[in-house]
Amino acid sequence: MGFDIIRFVGEVDEELLCPICTGVLQDPVQAPACEHAFCKGCILEWLLRQSTCPVDRLSVNVLQLRPVPRILKNLLNRLYIICENSSYGCQNVVKLDTLDSHLSECEYNPKRPFPCEQGCGLIIPKDEHKDHNCVKELRELVQKQQQKINEMHQDMATYRYEMTGIKDEMRILKGYVRALRVCNPSVRAV
Repeated sequence: MGFDIIRFVGEVDEELLCPICTGVLQDPVQAPACEHAFCKGCILEWLLRQSTCPVDRLSVNVLQLRPVPRILKNLLNRLYIICENSSYGCQNVVKLDTLDSHLSECEYNPKRPFPCEQGCGLIIPKDEHKDHNCVKELRELVQKQQQKINEMHQDMATYRYEMTGIKDEMRILKGYVRALRVCNPSVRAV
């Protein structure tokens, strides 16, 4: 699940590669005894089938995995990577530690949300604009809102019924208190 090595500018040290997927480490963790580093997704998938390190076969389980040392994270974060939206036209090369923020702002990101160009007001991913049908989307939105309104009406009716019961109980209790005050003079002060 690591980053494809061809996306990186310059040489990538072999120690920064995941031994399972052979990509550059993504969300890296390490085995405690042997200290081999893996992409978190890769090793979790591996450990579903095996309970050993894929490199040296030492015993390891999910609970034993730990974060890689800070120096390894720093080395990874200094690598330069080509934006994954390069096939859509993005020419940016960014440091690995800024990739997520770049992707959320990348104007070429097909999943980046944009307001509908037809004016319905919905925010939809860029790659869904051509298949977007304002009337259909708004009809579904209205149906969901109507369902919520109906649920609220049901809740209100339930609460009114419960309140009526509580009011009746209060009226009965007030009657008991009045009767106690009349029968017992020491309760009158309460």
